[in-house]
Order: sequence, then C-alpha cells, then structure tokens
Amino acid sequence: MKFIKNIVFFNFFIFFFSFLVLAEEKGPKKLGKFEYWNVYAKSKNLCYMIAQPINSEGDYTIRGKVRTVIYRNSTEKDNKNVLGIDFGYSFPENGKALIEIDKRKSFELSTFAETAWTNSQKKTDKEIINEMIKGSTLIAFGKSKRGTDTKDTYSLKGFSKAFKKIKDYCG
Repeated sequence: MKFIKNIVFFNFFIFFFSFLVLAEEKGPKKLGKFEYWNVYAKSKNLCYMIAQPINSEGDYTIRGKVRTVIYRNSTEKDNKNVLGIDFGYSFPENGKALIEIDKRKSFELSTFAETAWTNSQKKTDKEIINEMIKGSTLIAFGKSKRGTDTKDTYSLKGFSKAFKKIKDYCG
C-alpha cells in the first residue's frame, strides 16, 4: 500500500510541476488578475490560478517559493480542478499539512517534497474550492523536515472571479 501511495504522490508531483514549468517556459497567456489571484492559460484545456501569501510566520531563515495554485484540466473526467500548495521547504516523509478557511473549516493535506495537496480525492478538492469561494481567508499550516512550524495566510479576495475565469476559459 505504501508503494502505491508513493507512486500516486510521485505521479501527481511530476504532473503538477511539469504543468507549472511548461507554462512558465512557453509563456502562459495571462487571463487577468483578480485582487490577489493571477490567472493563466497554457492552452484552452489547461489553466491555473495562483496566489502568494499576504503574511508568513515561522522561525526560518530561508524558504523557496510559497504559493497556492488551483489548476484546471478540462480533459480530466474525474477531477478537473486540483489544489496544490507550495510551502517552500521539504516536508518529512508522510508529513501532513493543514489548511483552515475562515477558521471554520479545516482540511488535512498530503505532502510530497515541498508541496501539499488532497491526494487525488476529487470530492475534497471540490469541497475545498467551494469553501474558498465562500471564504475570505485561507491559512496553511506546515512543519518542515527540520521541524520548523510555518503559518501562511492567503487572501481569498478575487478567488471567486479568478475561478470563474479558469472555468469559462478552459471549459
């Protein structure tokens, strides 16, 4: 079971970051900025929206890229929309991250390398996105491989309009 879980994590990691790297290399089409959320299209089927935290806390000296991404692949039948959060540091093996939306709803996320996501559970992605549409703040909590606790706060202002844009553009 652990082997299968690692394969799933690895495949998601490769797909997710390949998508972002290709989008950056080929120059994605910017579809707009909605408050704190930037929206891009790689093609008519592949879009993503991205935000950086408005506040980051933790006793760290350096971190890599910290961002939340919702990507949409309209060719996927089961899970068109996927949430991923780059924490900017490596997680321990089998590490978990936690997100809270408006301090009323929380979700545990799986981790691999520097990223946290819902581990391909389409219902969870859908539920999180619906909560983000209704919410005003998302807080992401993580613990690095070195034991450093972090707390990143994201504004959800503009999230609904940005999400509508990727749905409209990418089907």
